[in-house]
Amino acid sequence: MREITLSDYNPQWPQLFSQEAELLKEIFGDLAINIYHKGSTSVPNLMAKPIIDITIEVEDISKVNQLNKSLAAVGYSALGEYGMPLRRLFAKGDPHTHHLHVWDKGHDEIAKDLLFRETLIQNVVARIAYENLKQKLCDQHRFEPDQYTMGKDRLIKEILRAENYNGLSMVFVLHESEKQAYKNFMKEDFVQNKSLVLSQGVNFIGAISLNENGAVDRKVIRCANEQAEKLIARWLETREN
Repeated sequence: MREITLSDYNPQWPQLFSQEAELLKEIFGDLAINIYHKGSTSVPNLMAKPIIDITIEVEDISKVNQLNKSLAAVGYSALGEYGMPLRRLFAKGDPHTHHLHVWDKGHDEIAKDLLFRETLIQNVVARIAYENLKQKLCDQHRFEPDQYTMGKDRLIKEILRAENYNGLSMVFVLHESEKQAYKNFMKEDFVQNKSLVLSQGVNFIGAISLNENGAVDRKVIRCANEQAEKLIARWLETREN
């Protein structure tokens, strides 16, 4: 199990991002639309795990797997969707020094990450509260990354709610809040790797179950949500086999 460590803000982190971004631009070429520095290392004066988080928005997520060998040649291991449809996740280094999040064109998770970043940069009170929480969670869950991540969830949602974030997202059920939401919508317990929940902003709006063949078996979405239906259809069109 990897140990969670927090470091004081390092003014070299933006430069490390820029250097890596140039390398990744060469690999992704025209497939890449935008490349961003996200996460705590992108926020000045914020303590962070010393891992550079990078987001790349691409024209077509289904073409990213074609770059796996080229990315491996510069140290990136492919981790697939890693629980988040329409994403490809890569990690570099041992221990990790870079995380690369590749998202399909226009995915709302990109806007959410950038909104959270900019809010922490501009809002000193929010930044200090977030840093204090991270330090507390690191002390409590140094070798429990899932607990560390979930411990931040409530404050992150409070910050995004205050900024009126209303984007759409879909994830495989993993954490307790997702398990409970799935059960509320489907009236049954989740099944590992076959159950997903949808969120609008910071609120759950639906759930999906997959059958043994990976096709949608059942879905419950609060109200008529055309955006959610399009998101599901795009994922089914482009997902990994």
